[in-house]
Amino acid sequence: MEKNLQDEVVDLRGECCPIPEMTASKKLRKMTPGQTLVLLTDHQPAVEVTLPALAKTLGYPISIQNEGDVYRVRITKR
Repeated sequence: MEKNLQDEVVDLRGECCPIPEMTASKKLRKMTPGQTLVLLTDHQPAVEVTLPALAKTLGYPISIQNEGDVYRVRITKR
């Protein structure tokens, strides 16, 4: 029986470092492998530096989409 793995979406617009990275780290620890964490942020340093560094350290794939004034950052737990 296949488990339903839903994405978890967290809106971090208006939050600056270290909040996006800390929130992502806490959420990912509680998630099941295969689940994807979707972060909505408007904080450029989180998009360019801290969230990619976190994903790289954990060995998780990351994708970033620019949606105008907000970025959609997807990190999938392995």
